[in-house]
Amino acid sequence: MIKYFLLCIYICFLSTLCYKYTFSYDEGDLEKLLKDNKCINCDLSEADLRKKNLVGANLEGSNLDKANLWRANLEGANLKNCSLEGANIRRVNLQNTNLDNSSFRWAIIRHSMMDGASAINADFRKAGIRKTSFKNVILCNSNMKYGIDNSGCKKND
Repeated sequence: MIKYFLLCIYICFLSTLCYKYTFSYDEGDLEKLLKDNKCINCDLSEADLRKKNLVGANLEGSNLDKANLWRANLEGANLKNCSLEGANIRRVNLQNTNLDNSSFRWAIIRHSMMDGASAINADFRKAGIRKTSFKNVILCNSNMKYGIDNSGCKKND
C-alpha cells in the first residue's frame, strides 16, 4: 500500500514539472526579442519581461499569455494579433501601441498608459482595468466589460 502511495506522489511530482516546461515560453524566442527587439509569432507565454525596454518592438501574432510585463516600456510597439490573456500589465507604457485584434481577457491592467494606442477589434472582456489612461485610444468594435465600444470608429462622410 505504501508503494502505491509513493508511486502516486512521484507521478504527481513529475507531472507538475512537465506541466511547467510544457506551457512556458520558448527560450529562443525570448533571446530573439531581447536581441533584435522583434519576434513575430513567438511563444512568450509566462515570460518574465519586467522592466524591459521594448520601445518599438514588433511582437505581431505572439503569445504573451500570463507574461509578466510589470513596468515594461512598450511605447510604439506592434502587438497586433497578440494574446495577452492573464498577463500582468501593471504600470506598463503602451502609448501609441498597435493593439489591434489582440486579446486581453483576464489580464490585469492597472496604472498603465495607453494614450494614443489603436485597439480595433481588441478583446478586453474579463480584464481587470483600473486607473489606466485611455486618452485618444482608438476603440472600434472592441469588446469591453460593458459591451462593444465603437467610440473611436471613423465615420464615413
